[in-house]
Amino acid sequence: MFQKENTMEPDTTLAGQRDKVHVWSSWNERASAFAKQVDGTGTTLFQNELWLSTWYQTFTSNGDTQAVIVAVEDQQSGELVLLLPLAKRYEMGLSVISFADFGLVDYNAPLILPDHQFDPQQLDRLMRDIVRSLPTADLLKLEKIPDHINNIQNPLCALNDLQKSNLCHYGIEITNSWEDYWCSLKRNFRKDQRRRWRVLEKKGEVSFVWCQNENDIKSLFSTLMIQQRQRLARLDLPYLLDNPNMKHFYEQLIVKGCATGPVIFTALLVASQPVATLCGFGNGSHYCMTVSGYETGEWSKCSPGRLLTERTMQTLHKHGYHYFDFTIGDEPYKQYFAIEQGTLHEVYRPLSWRGWPRYLWMRAKSALRRATISRTIRI
Repeated sequence: MFQKENTMEPDTTLAGQRDKVHVWSSWNERASAFAKQVDGTGTTLFQNELWLSTWYQTFTSNGDTQAVIVAVEDQQSGELVLLLPLAKRYEMGLSVISFADFGLVDYNAPLILPDHQFDPQQLDRLMRDIVRSLPTADLLKLEKIPDHINNIQNPLCALNDLQKSNLCHYGIEITNSWEDYWCSLKRNFRKDQRRRWRVLEKKGEVSFVWCQNENDIKSLFSTLMIQQRQRLARLDLPYLLDNPNMKHFYEQLIVKGCATGPVIFTALLVASQPVATLCGFGNGSHYCMTVSGYETGEWSKCSPGRLLTERTMQTLHKHGYHYFDFTIGDEPYKQYFAIEQGTLHEVYRPLSWRGWPRYLWMRAKSALRRATISRTIRI
């Protein structure tokens, strides 16, 4: 899995600063050790060691994608303080450096050492040194950047060319008992949930499973894919996991991560038939819902996906989880669970003359999007 550490460009040492920048062309042992060191404190759930090692192993093996892992270390101690998991590939004829994402990630952020202090006034200079250390490319595209990494201010949010994204993320923190939280929701929603449970129970014996067996997980994931594909086909939308690499990535991720974490796979069964499936990620206190599927047609009256969301949250709350992250997307069902909205950001920088037209187009598109949203809010 691991390759010998190497640099794509000579190491860049920041003159007069305390940090030193390296760029690695593989997910190596030092990157893996740092990801494990800061897991749960200096990472989001999409930048843990399992996710990143599986991502780089899956998408950089065929030569179409190149790993670009920026490592920042303290110049005095030699200790890693930040890791930026990037990748380089061609998009629309341009070589683009972006996060290790490809549409599979809801948040993109660096991995950081929680105790390290990043001076906001020096951060933009650090970013310029990072850019100078990158391999030759046309465009730098950093998207879906959250304000915080756990409870720590994201250092990327101090960049002077940071823009607000049109994407938002949603979540809810439950600090009291489950009963207190549930009673705080709208009465009509709670009443409707009870009615849907009764309708579902009339169709057969209902069971909730938190799956940790490899064979069962593979079977349920296949069901999830079928449910998602059918739903998106009705909406005339492409299905991401039809791509062999995307499918392989998720299959590897859930098999490796369900038994020991951080993958949490739950399902709702009626007479042994999976009517709703949900794959998420957790660290013991914070849970992210990422991929879900549910039966439609005659099952629509029961809203099995919504019922599975309720039962998964309730079960995880009993196991110590207090923050439930519905991630990006403005699906109407999220409002029922009293979801709090958070902002995401993006950074674009041209790295060559070839990247300038695309950069200007992306900036104009982003500005138009924000203006449209602003007019909608005022109306």
